[in-house]
Amino acid sequence: MLDCVVYALEEEYAVAETDLGDLRDIVRELAQAQVRTEARLEALTARVDTLAIRMEELAQAQARTEARLEALTARVDTLAVRMEELAQAQLRTENEVTRLRRTIEMQIGGLGARWGMQAEEAFRNGMKTILEEVGFRAERYLTYDTEGEVFGRPDQVELDVVIQDGQVIVIEIKSSLDRGQVHLFSRKVAFYTRKTGQQVARRIIITPFTEKGARALAEELGIEICTDVSSFK
Repeated sequence: MLDCVVYALEEEYAVAETDLGDLRDIVRELAQAQVRTEARLEALTARVDTLAIRMEELAQAQARTEARLEALTARVDTLAVRMEELAQAQLRTENEVTRLRRTIEMQIGGLGARWGMQAEEAFRNGMKTILEEVGFRAERYLTYDTEGEVFGRPDQVELDVVIQDGQVIVIEIKSSLDRGQVHLFSRKVAFYTRKTGQQVARRIIITPFTEKGARALAEELGIEICTDVSSFK
């Protein structure tokens, strides 16, 4: 009987030892799994930190690129402004050269006509060409004064007429100008007004040389004198 009890206790104890050993193995495996998990977590954390550093480096590189791009854009804008300034300066230079050319042509032509080396008509045609260059096209008004109103005897009356913005501008082109020619032009304009019924807005004499007293008389009669065709407007 006693032997049976002892045997039963030994059997139960053996089972308990077996369960305890299994429990130890499970706990050990769980601990090892925890270690592996922590190791993987540390590795993942390290990768995340590396990616964060890399992203920060990329962000800084992008900021530097944008800053360089803005600086380059500013330089391009500055160059564009400078090029525009140079273009405007070149245009002004070209305009000044053209103006000087026209002035020289006018003065040389006037001298030629004044001293008989060039016909007055040739000088007048040259000035008409220059007028067209600055945007004014003069039409020739030619009629016969049967009553001698202009010259004191029957004769042809010639004038150059420009229509600008609906206004009539009467022009006389002379290689030189004296007081008598100013009076003559004034009579021509009066004759033109009476014959055509047109109201003359401006009366202009284009000439490179004005003799003494002619300018003062022109101002008194309301006649403009232009000595630089390039400034004609």
